[in-house]
Order: sequence, then structure tokens, then C-alpha cells
Amino acid sequence: MKMILDRLSLRNRIYISLTLLVVISFIIIGAVTIWYTHIENERYHNQRLERKEKAITAALSYFLEDKEEDIYALYTRSFHEKIVELADIHGLEVNLYDMEGKWIASSNFDYFDQGILPEILDDQLMQTIFDNRGHYVSDRYVGDEDLLTAFTFLRGAYEEPIALVSIPYFTSNEIQKEETFELLYRLGQIYLLLMLGALAIAFFLSNYITKSLQSITQKIRSLSLTEANEEIQWESNDEIGELIDEYNKKVRELKSSADLLAKSEREGAWREMARQVAHEIKNPLTPMKLSVQQLERSWKDGKEDFSIRMKRFNETMTQQIDTLSDIATEFSNFAKLNKSKPEKINLTEDLKNCIKLFDGESINIQFSSSERKTEILIDKTHFNRIFTNLITNAIEAIGEGVEGQLKITVVVNENDIDVLLADNGIGIEPEKLGRIFEPNFTTKSTGTGLGLAMVKGMLDAAKASISVTSSAGEGSTFSLSFPKVT
Repeated sequence: MKMILDRLSLRNRIYISLTLLVVISFIIIGAVTIWYTHIENERYHNQRLERKEKAITAALSYFLEDKEEDIYALYTRSFHEKIVELADIHGLEVNLYDMEGKWIASSNFDYFDQGILPEILDDQLMQTIFDNRGHYVSDRYVGDEDLLTAFTFLRGAYEEPIALVSIPYFTSNEIQKEETFELLYRLGQIYLLLMLGALAIAFFLSNYITKSLQSITQKIRSLSLTEANEEIQWESNDEIGELIDEYNKKVRELKSSADLLAKSEREGAWREMARQVAHEIKNPLTPMKLSVQQLERSWKDGKEDFSIRMKRFNETMTQQIDTLSDIATEFSNFAKLNKSKPEKINLTEDLKNCIKLFDGESINIQFSSSERKTEILIDKTHFNRIFTNLITNAIEAIGEGVEGQLKITVVVNENDIDVLLADNGIGIEPEKLGRIFEPNFTTKSTGTGLGLAMVKGMLDAAKASISVTSSAGEGSTFSLSFPKVT
């Protein structure tokens, strides 16, 4: 049961709860109504029988007033007619027994013929009547009907009991059932209206609660550390309002934390950038310093080959200055990664143009595409730099004495376009494979280690992805996936 309830939405739980509340209330009140009606019905019949009993015994006592004879002597034709008259007036049969429990007279003999009433009362019943001071009501079922039989003493002139009056009374269950059914029918109509009202209340109440919770859910789902988060506006000062106040408080705290984190990341990134720039600049400065010192000694010593040394110095300085220029360009490009201008391009055609730049290089590039129309959305400059970098890396990865091979394959899928670049280079060691796209990490003896990091950053900006599989000595395969423009 708990598992079923856990699967239900809050709205359905409210519907079910209010419906069950109305149904259970109806069942409880219906049961109480049936019980109360039954009790009241019994009380009514007992009180009615008691009234009839008093009226009949009073009339018989009045008829026998001032008579002291034995009951058998008093039983005359006129007395029998009086019994029949009282039975007709009250709609009940009247029977008379002597003080020993023997039948004397009756307004209707059918009850005796049918065995409903005995001609002689048993000793236990007589003892019960005497124990109750001459008044007792027995209750038993005759077939499907409930029979109440009132026994009371008929007293003579000196209040002495001279006979026993028996009045059988059949209670009508059909009337009780009809009354109960009518009452339950009316209650059912009322509760049907209550149920409809409860469902209407549940609808508005659930909408009120779920709408606010859905709003909170949507806002929580869209929470971001990199973008501005909106607070929820709520006017009611209720429990949901308290929840929203806490959410808005956390949004403000998140913004503050995000600002601090971004500031810390920027400072850390610039520190790392400054460290790397200093390290990369220091590499060419060392040979430059040595060249200057050697040239100075040659000048002081008046070496005859000074002109040759000067030419060599010039070549060294030019080479190192070019290296510094390349370093500056690399870091400048890395800093501009976020400044992209996406446009629709044909991946196949632009990739072919990029490959043409490497004609004459010491590598055989094989290109294939499953379709000619392969449109993607990306900054065109970034696209050229991505594949120029990857093809250059493949060329540099070719070992000595090996004929370089690079196979570039374009595969068009339903929602994306994949580009696979597989070379036969020296491969990448497994322990280095996981860090290949990190800034400042390189597997080569030279370079800044920013190439593949920039490739990853430019692909992220285009909502594309890149992965690599490689084995040392067996080459590497770079897999790029671009969202297809439809």
C-alpha cells in the first residue's frame, strides 16, 4: 500500500484523501444511523406495547371492578365480548390465563392453533413473571418476525392478582427497513453533493499546492553556478511561503558563493597562466642570454671569426624571438576561446579545404564522408584551428622511418555528425591519456601544452564533444561529435 501511495502524485493523494474522508464518514454515519434506528425502533415498539398493555389491563380492571369471585366465575359471555372489543380497539390480540398458567380465554384462537402461544405457560416463565412482580415482556422470533409478548397481572377489588393477561405483539421490520433505506438514501444524496464539493476543493487546493511546488521544482532544476538565478515571488504568508523564502535565501547564498568561486577561479587561472607564461618565456631567454655573453667575449677577445659568430648570433636570436612570438600567440588564442561567432558551415567542404593546407607534408591523408551535406553550427575560425591542430599533432606523432597515415572519416547520424581521425603514430601512454585535454599538459618535449586544451574549449563552445582512444606504439584515434543542424 505504501509503495502504491509513493508512486501517486501529490494532487492524486489529495483527491484520494478527501474522497476517502467523505466515503468513510458516510459509512460511519450510515452504520450509526442503522444502529440508532434499530434502537429507536425497539424503544418505540416496547413503549407502544407498554401503552397498549396499560390501556387493556385498565379497561379489564374497570370492567371487573368490585368483583371478588374466582376468575372462572367471572368469565361470562359479556366478559368475553369485552376482550374481543378491546382487541379490536387496540389492534392486538388479548389472551387470559389463570394464576397457574392455564389458558382461559382469547380474542383469537388462531395463535394457539398455530403454536404461537401455548395453552399452558411453563413453570420457568411463570416464575419469571412472579419475580418481576407480575409484569414481564418476552422477546422471540417466530419465523422471520420478532414477537414481543407482554404478561401482566389482572387484579381484583383488593389489588389481588386474579388472572394473567397475555398480549402478543409482532414488530414490523419492513417499516423499519423502509425508514432506514429512506434515511440512507437521503444521506447518500447529501454525501454525493459533499463528495463533489470535496473534489472541487481538492482540485483547487491541489492546483494551489502543486503549482507552487512545480514552480519551486522548475527553479531548482534551472539553478546554475554560472548564470543568474531568479527568486520566486510569493505573496501568501503560509507554509509554502516559508519554503519559498528559504529557497530565495539559498539562491542569494548561492549567488554569493558562485561569485566568490568565480573570483577564486579567475585569480587561480591567471596565476597559473602567469606561471606558465613565465616558464615558457624563460626557455628561449636562456639561449638568448648565453648567445649575448658569447658574442660579448668574442668582441672583447677580438676573434677573427667575429663576423661568423655575429651571423650565428643573429640566427639564434631570430629563432628565439620567433619562439617567443609563437608563445604569445598561443596564450592570446587560449584567452580568446569564449569569443566565438557561430555560423552554419558545411563540415565536409570546410574540412576538405583544411586538409589541402597539408599537401606536400610527410603524411598520407585519406578522407571519406557518408554524405556531402553535413551542416553544423560553429565559429569558422575555431573549426579551422581545431582540425589544423589535430592534423599537426598527427604529423608530429609519426615516428622516424614510418610512412605517416591519417584516415579522416565523416559519419552522419540521425542527430549528430561524427568525425574520426585515426593515425599510425607513436600513440599515447595509458597514464597520460586521461590528462590529454588539460591545459599546460603535453606529451611532447616542446610546446605550451595548450593545443588540445584549446581544441576542447572550442568544441565545448560549439556544444560538441571530443574523446580519444590510443595504445602506445599503435597510433591514436580522436572522435569528434557535432550537433547536426536540421
